[in-house]
Amino acid sequence: MNIRKIIKKTFKRKSPSPKYFKTKNYKSFDKFWVQKVTVKNIDNRLDFFKERCANKDVLHFGCTDWPIFRPEKNLHIQLAKVAKLIHGFDVDLEGIENLKKYVNQKYFSDYINIENHKYDVCLIPETIEHVDNVKTFLENISKVNADTFLITAPNCFTEVHINRNYRDKNHFIEVVHPDHNCWYSPYTLKNQIEKYSNLEVKNTYLLNKGMMICCEAVKKSSS
Repeated sequence: MNIRKIIKKTFKRKSPSPKYFKTKNYKSFDKFWVQKVTVKNIDNRLDFFKERCANKDVLHFGCTDWPIFRPEKNLHIQLAKVAKLIHGFDVDLEGIENLKKYVNQKYFSDYINIENHKYDVCLIPETIEHVDNVKTFLENISKVNADTFLITAPNCFTEVHINRNYRDKNHFIEVVHPDHNCWYSPYTLKNQIEKYSNLEVKNTYLLNKGMMICCEAVKKSSS
């Protein structure tokens, strides 16, 4: 490799977004259809969650990872090492019983049981795309007494997710978790949160090179 190529490779600017988003095609559409969301890029999802949950009282939705469970990868176990307190919420009772072997704190599977608790952070990572009824789910989330809500979902527009799919004349092959009910974009996740809950999204993050969207929200002011 010659010196010119080395210099070019060394100082090559990293693209903040995939190549297919570079052309401003949206300008050909009426403004009604164009939705703009300000985003912040966070490289490491786990480090971000640890930082936000450190020394805090945390409620973690979708905590069990059941039945695909690996203790060394389980987010609840890792956050328990840094949180002041961490409670888990999951509808999978078998998964809860399994997780109790690793984190001996409170677990819930019914919203009524969390009404008397106060949390600093309500963490809902990669859960919303699994639920049967998003409107009902977010209405129930509104009952949680927490200062901050972190709600994440896979980003449908990241290059990794788009490139692993395939289409021919008669088929569309999609690589996706079989339990997912929908895909989200930065706009549609923010839109559903604010439409169906009493939460207001303050920040939107793209985690792990844009693979995940995270909306940081707080309760709307009553005034």
